[in-house]
Amino acid sequence: MPEKFHIFSGKKMEHPSPGPLFHKPQSIVAAKNILYGVLFLEIITWAVARWMPGSFSPVSAQTVVTLIVTVAVMFALIKCVTMGMKWARVVLLVLFILGLVAYAWGFSVVWQSNILIAVLRLLQTVLEVVALGFLFARESTLWFDRVREKAADEPHK
Repeated sequence: MPEKFHIFSGKKMEHPSPGPLFHKPQSIVAAKNILYGVLFLEIITWAVARWMPGSFSPVSAQTVVTLIVTVAVMFALIKCVTMGMKWARVVLLVLFILGLVAYAWGFSVVWQSNILIAVLRLLQTVLEVVALGFLFARESTLWFDRVREKAADEPHK
């Protein structure tokens, strides 16, 4: 049987240990998948809001940059969560709460002007609540703690 080598380090690969990084709980996997779905919905909602007839939000450089930055930050936070960085889920929670305040403030205006956008935003909000519920579930918290313990046990280079 041929030896396998790691693609980046060139070192001989051994069988991965059954450590916490190799056994993500279903709650982390579900949260990750839901959050990627939320990102996709965000892009769809942005496009629909800009290109629907009678749109009050024209496409501009500012709206494009805002979308790109939002998606990039969320993508990075999702990656950090899946790598076991506990702080990333707290950042996601804080951003969600701030967004919820803005959402609640302007929901009635959006509902009256464009029901499709209002429903898409409501769906995003519900999905984010579910994903955050998964991220703060007991099994997720235990996994984050195990990842932190494993990182503390390894010597720093």
